[in-house]
Amino acid sequence: MLSSLLAALVVLNAQEPTQPKAAPSPGDALYAPVATADRPASLRQKWLDYVVVTSGPRAFMSPVFPAAIRMINPKPNYPREWRLGAGAFARNYANGLAARSATETGRFLTAALLKEDFRYRPSSSKNPLGRVAHAIGFTFIDKSDTGHNRLAISNFVAAGAGGFVGNLYLPRGFNDLSHAQTRMAIEFGSLAGQNILREFAPDLLKLARKLHLPFPRVPLPEWWVALDR
Repeated sequence: MLSSLLAALVVLNAQEPTQPKAAPSPGDALYAPVATADRPASLRQKWLDYVVVTSGPRAFMSPVFPAAIRMINPKPNYPREWRLGAGAFARNYANGLAARSATETGRFLTAALLKEDFRYRPSSSKNPLGRVAHAIGFTFIDKSDTGHNRLAISNFVAAGAGGFVGNLYLPRGFNDLSHAQTRMAIEFGSLAGQNILREFAPDLLKLARKLHLPFPRVPLPEWWVALDR
């Protein structure tokens, strides 16, 4: 873990001063929350970002796919009520929703308390591998409200919250420490994956437009767009 933190710090410090890229359209489901300027986020902005990622359309749509996968390929030792039928899908969907809510709540509360700004800041590098390294490194080392590199405590707390919340309701045999630690590692990996997506999403969007391919979009209500400005 220590070597990972040191490597992340080296990668981030090696970056040239980040030049803000073209800002995504307000409320874009692929981006919130993302830093589009170097100014720090106020507590109010952190709260609004938290509302967006826990109450917006993306929050309710994202657990659908994992729940469907679990239904298609269920764990053989799961109880019947978690494997078959509409009730099982509802339980798996609610599990995903609870984990996401716990993760984002842990991030928000930690960032608000410790004055941490975990919003992703894109790399200034044009090297794809460098950009991936930057995105992964940002999972371990993010920014303070004053713009300095710091340990991403909010991400560790978020992963812990998302991993351990399932111990409150998952069936016997899946609510122990070992499974919670596995879920915690998955949550942390998911945060890294989100950073990579945020890094390359503008490029993917440009490519999709160039090739006239459909690009996944989430219909956004007016209130979300207003909050994210």
